[in-house]
Amino acid sequence: MKNDDRPAREAAVLGQKYAYATASLILGLLCFVNLAGMEKAVMAIVFGAMALGSQPPALVQRRDWAKAGIVLGAGIIVLVPALIYFVVGVDGLRQVVEALARLGAAK
Repeated sequence: MKNDDRPAREAAVLGQKYAYATASLILGLLCFVNLAGMEKAVMAIVFGAMALGSQPPALVQRRDWAKAGIVLGAGIIVLVPALIYFVVGVDGLRQVVEALARLGAAK
């Protein structure tokens, strides 16, 4: 690779990291729209980690966006099981599982 291509390559990588940080924040916010949206929370964490990766060039302007996406994604991953446990309870969850098993056996 030529030395002339290095600034262009670094700019492209930096732009990609900014896109990852933006995607992380948006997915982190969207996972609260549908509380069962755990896949969006996982993707927010993955994109945030990709944006904050140690490859040069360093992400400067949207570093907080990537961190916020990671925090929001991790928050929903903790919040949903806690809500299920405290609101529905173990007995309620057991009843739901048994009802689904009976529904599946009826076929």
